[in-house]
Amino acid sequence: MQFYKKTVFDLFDGSRKQFVIPVYQRAYAWEKDQWATFLNDLLEQLEGQSNYFYGNILLEADKNNSQKFEIIDGQQRITTLSIFIRALLNVLKDKKVPEIDFEEREKTYIKYGEIPKLRPVEYDELFYKEIIVNNSDKEEGKSPSQKRMLKAKKYFEKELSDLTVEKLCSLFEKLENTQLTTIELSGKKDAALMFELQNNRGKDLTNMEKLKSYFMYQMYVCNDGGEENTEESINSIAQTFEEIYRTVNNIRGLNEDSILIYHNNAYTKKGYAYRTLDDLKEEYKGVKSEGNENNKEKTVWIRNYISELKATFDNIEKFEKSEDKYAEKLVSIGMPAYAWAFIIRGYKYLGNDQTKLSKLFQIIEKIIFRAKLINSRANIQERLNDIMRNFKGDLISLNDDIKNKLNWAGYWSDTVMKSVLDSGNMYNSQVLKYLLWEYEAGIQNKGYNIHKISLENEQIEHISPQRPDKGRLATGYTTPYNDDFEENFLNCLGNLMLISGSHNASIGNKPFKEKLKSYKENPLLNQQAEIKDFCLQEEKWGRNQIESRKNKIVDFCEKRWKF
Repeated sequence: MQFYKKTVFDLFDGSRKQFVIPVYQRAYAWEKDQWATFLNDLLEQLEGQSNYFYGNILLEADKNNSQKFEIIDGQQRITTLSIFIRALLNVLKDKKVPEIDFEEREKTYIKYGEIPKLRPVEYDELFYKEIIVNNSDKEEGKSPSQKRMLKAKKYFEKELSDLTVEKLCSLFEKLENTQLTTIELSGKKDAALMFELQNNRGKDLTNMEKLKSYFMYQMYVCNDGGEENTEESINSIAQTFEEIYRTVNNIRGLNEDSILIYHNNAYTKKGYAYRTLDDLKEEYKGVKSEGNENNKEKTVWIRNYISELKATFDNIEKFEKSEDKYAEKLVSIGMPAYAWAFIIRGYKYLGNDQTKLSKLFQIIEKIIFRAKLINSRANIQERLNDIMRNFKGDLISLNDDIKNKLNWAGYWSDTVMKSVLDSGNMYNSQVLKYLLWEYEAGIQNKGYNIHKISLENEQIEHISPQRPDKGRLATGYTTPYNDDFEENFLNCLGNLMLISGSHNASIGNKPFKEKLKSYKENPLLNQQAEIKDFCLQEEKWGRNQIESRKNKIVDFCEKRWKF
């Protein structure tokens, strides 16, 4: 490896040199805090005489092209540099500064002929080319990294436009003379040796990046098959992570480090007790075998681990794209962290069997519903840990194990679930809207797909109003608001229903007869239309009607969420 002290100008040097960010690196991640720090550091340097130091940049030379370098560390800083210089050139051009040779500066920092000086990860390449290289303002970012690039350009343009021409020119000069050190590596082996990347004033490395570097380094340490074999082994790690990062860019609901945690929950010996990368490293260091085979066993362990990790990312992407109705329900109810380990193991052992996967999703949805409904302080994932770690695709055993464990533990049993559903305190339940939508699906008879129905400004309606107008009830409500009614009836399931915000506002505390008429006229939800069935001929609403409707909903819930 070679060390060179350079300036920013020397780094880009106006030649055909091109910097490439390999796809196994993370995409652009800097945000406003880092942009502000970058700009403020430069502005502060204008006040002094010394040059700014921009840290170390790790580059891997392309064996087939002496003008091409992969950025091993420093991709966030170099990307920010190129965005900043584009913004600075734009502002200077707007201010019509004659001293600046814009064509020469673009050739130095942005593109040499048709060759961009920087090529970001491939899924952002076209976008970067449009907004930075071609300087278009018409593109809108799709991925988070693309949106950050566009925001960075606009942020710098806004901040720089407030500066005087003199200060802008001084800033450009200071930037070009900013010092840095490039460390040029000759291959993946050298990159592995440098896995402890230096800190800078940007974002911390993600755990995925740390893990990738750690494994590449371990392949170097453990490999005794000669330099060529070592380079090949390290390269295979990089290629697998390259494939993982392609998938990361397609996943919308989770970030890479969250998926890494859920993967380690699913596969490490600690299961849900997994906390940090140190736990994983401890498990890796525990890999042992006879004599000289120890290193071989460790390299096999690494290969198997990252193969499983890649499969996990691929399967999370499959889950996000799934059209299975129970997969949609899991998203709707809100997936807690412990549920993902079951999903990950499910895809491994059930493959693409959609019928079995759907059954798995049903079981997980029942766990989540009970846990959120009951909202116990007890830790449900501790009770599920052994069940999750032993699950290898047997859905009947999984269902029975969970049923027995939750009933044995008591906190999430059938009895406790019924008790909560029967209670007079369901109004603030975190699953109330979800429950009522599922009840609606259970009573629909119009052939609707309930998941395609939505309410504008969805709200929960109290049929008997929460607060009587000026302390007095309108006609049609048969029960006085004493302590017993407020504690056991007002906020129970029988008195609550889904309703749109505009509908709710229009009926307020009106007499029950007027409310009932508006419910009957609602063409969308059966839970509103069926209120008439609980009133018989009286068109009145009170304890008896609330109790009757509550019993019907509770009976539905017991059947819907039993194991």
